[in-house]
Amino acid sequence: MTMLRSLLPSSRAARRLRPSATATARSVIGKNAGFATQSGNDAKPPHLPAYLHLADGSTHVGKSFGKHAPVSGEVVFSTGMVGYTEGLTDPSYAGQILTLTTPMVGNYGVPDRTIIDEHGLPKYFESHKIHATGLLVQDYSHHYSHWNAASSL
Repeated sequence: MTMLRSLLPSSRAARRLRPSATATARSVIGKNAGFATQSGNDAKPPHLPAYLHLADGSTHVGKSFGKHAPVSGEVVFSTGMVGYTEGLTDPSYAGQILTLTTPMVGNYGVPDRTIIDEHGLPKYFESHKIHATGLLVQDYSHHYSHWNAASSL
């Protein structure tokens, strides 16, 4: 999955984004802070550029984090204020580039992926894998701190 930190929500360009827009994004592999409830001082902020190319010909530049790979998909958005881990693993977002309207993403990290509930399903996720093709956020927090965090986004 590719993730892109974008400044779009605070710009005029954000108003032109439509859920049916087709996009291509590039990003870079992020550093995993390890299995701890808080990231260390070695966590680095995203610094490599990433590009969002829309079907209308416009291009938007942001900072990349996550996997470095070109992707394409339908740009959709979620207005939920919490639950980026659930959104990323929701099968309904398969093949789509998910835009989160939450101002900051990543600050509470990601729970342990190996914890299973009494029904044999992932306890903190909607499925066993990430279905979204990409993720657009306004402010990516490369430091996380949460009692339930096992790794960074």
